[in-house]
Amino acid sequence: METLVLFIIPGACSFGSQVALEWTKEAYKVGITTAEIRSSEAFRKINPTGKVGALKDGQNVIGENLAILLYLADKFQQNDMCPNVGTQSRARVYQWLSYLSSTLHPAFGQALFPDKFIGGDCATEFKKLATQKLLAVLEYINRSFCTSGYLIENKPTIVDAQAYGLLRWGRGYKGSTPVIDLNKFPNIMEFLKLMEDNQAVQNALAIETGQSVNLVNSKFAGYFNFGS
Repeated sequence: METLVLFIIPGACSFGSQVALEWTKEAYKVGITTAEIRSSEAFRKINPTGKVGALKDGQNVIGENLAILLYLADKFQQNDMCPNVGTQSRARVYQWLSYLSSTLHPAFGQALFPDKFIGGDCATEFKKLATQKLLAVLEYINRSFCTSGYLIENKPTIVDAQAYGLLRWGRGYKGSTPVIDLNKFPNIMEFLKLMEDNQAVQNALAIETGQSVNLVNSKFAGYFNFGS
């Protein structure tokens, strides 16, 4: 079987899929992409949309992080990172993954990068409104954690992996100044700490920052060589 390869942008929403790969306990590589790589013919042959995350599993290429997470959960069911199909908990997985993608992700995007949506003097007002919307989304999430501190069960699932990858943006995106004060959301702060105590999250953080020498109990098989 060919080694799994996950293509990412460091600091981006593909992080949840990195954590899930750690949980599979299967060998995998990571391809760190740049804008130049994503627009290249070589990468477009892998994923015609030119987007990440993208998972290459032999001849199969799965795009979109939600699809990648569910693909890994179903293929490696023995790793118990997602509730069984047909259960109420599994339905909540679908609900939360959809919410994270359709609501939390764009809420952060609009607050962090208003110039991508509107220009000129209107950008400041747009950012103000977008930040208010983001705060409302975060308030909902802050109220939604189980007593365990996770979003679905008493242990982390693929939903928590994806939620962590997005919620960490509240501290600032790739070192930028935070647009909100996460301290207003104590349950989110506790969740971030809880996830950061997870070895898979620690390993994924090390991999995306090029510090793979610090990995513990990981099946990481190295960085994908785009020149090969």
